[in-house]
Amino acid sequence: MDLEFLQTVDPQILVGVAVAVVAIAIGAIFLFSSKKPRGVLDPENFRDFKLVKRTQLSHNVAKFTFALPTPTSVLGLPIGQHISCRGKDSQGEEVIKPYTPTTLDSDVGSFELVIKMYPQGRMSHHFREMRVGESLAVKGPKVQGLFPQ
Repeated sequence: MDLEFLQTVDPQILVGVAVAVVAIAIGAIFLFSSKKPRGVLDPENFRDFKLVKRTQLSHNVAKFTFALPTPTSVLGLPIGQHISCRGKDSQGEEVIKPYTPTTLDSDVGSFELVIKMYPQGRMSHHFREMRVGESLAVKGPKVQGLFPQ
């Protein structure tokens, strides 16, 4: 192999290439060594999350913001999956219904649900009655057969 061409290459180009290679290597090391924070969800057990803000968007739609355990916590819900929320209907009976948060999994410290509350909806009753400071029982992610067998 003839390496004569290296003798005619401008030294500034060689330095530029070397800097680029080092920058790519450092970036790759950082990318692969940084671990994604572990989510706070438990797929088997319900956990309580405190309602910190409720914003009425229309006469029957509201946005509910729930605090995560720490300001740096993430929910831990992969794309395309949902959580199960547990509450009580107007008769006091337990209701469990799936919902998809409107926040990203990379959002830290809280998660949001936008809920349409139907007049006869069993879980709608629970959300309609929720006040800031109360907690919602949540578990997840809830996955049902992503791929056919």
